Amino acid sequence: MKKLTLSGYVFAAIVFASCNASADVTASATASWDASASKDTISSLVVTPMKSLNFQYSEGLEAFNTQEGAFDISIQGQSGATDFMLTSKLISSTLTRNTDDSTLEVGVSWNGEPLSKSIAVTMFDTANNVTAGLDSLALSSAYTGTARTTAHGAFNFSIASATSDGSTSAPFKELNDGYWDGDVRVQFTAVWTVPVTSS
Repeated sequence: MKKLTLSGYVFAAIVFASCNASADVTASATASWDASASKDTISSLVVTPMKSLNFQYSEGLEAFNTQEGAFDISIQGQSGATDFMLTSKLISSTLTRNTDDSTLEVGVSWNGEPLSKSIAVTMFDTANNVTAGLDSLALSSAYTGTARTTAHGAFNFSIASATSDGSTSAPFKELNDGYWDGDVRVQFTAVWTVPVTSS
């Protein structure tokens, strides 16, 4: 048997102003999105995030909201493959800001199982009947044929923890108000098991 392995990386400001001498107060908020565009219909494994993440702090809950991060996954079938496995592992998940050294750590989970930077989480494994959330890839024609097959899935994202200086743990409520940003990167690895024909 030989195994084909491919990896893919998936990756308000508030203005306050008081007007004239009256008691009117005006507030405005600006939302921003990072924007880019790409197209890939050739690679054997393509993972496309469907939206950006935006976490907001809730004073009442003293926590940030959670986000569902949908993604689209496309694979190229490998002729004669007997099994197919897809795993994911966290590569980076820290948000920072310029005004101080505080950080936020983004937690990522798949079907309730947290992703980590050390151990890959199995998302799909035909040999062990693991298909939850990516059922369209379970068809043998999806990974053994020559056509491309797509599926839709979603990770659960949350702000799992915070530090005040990059290393000292801090409750969310004790952080100064402000804006953090950064990249959350997840590595997907696909493995097709293909019998080797002896000559």
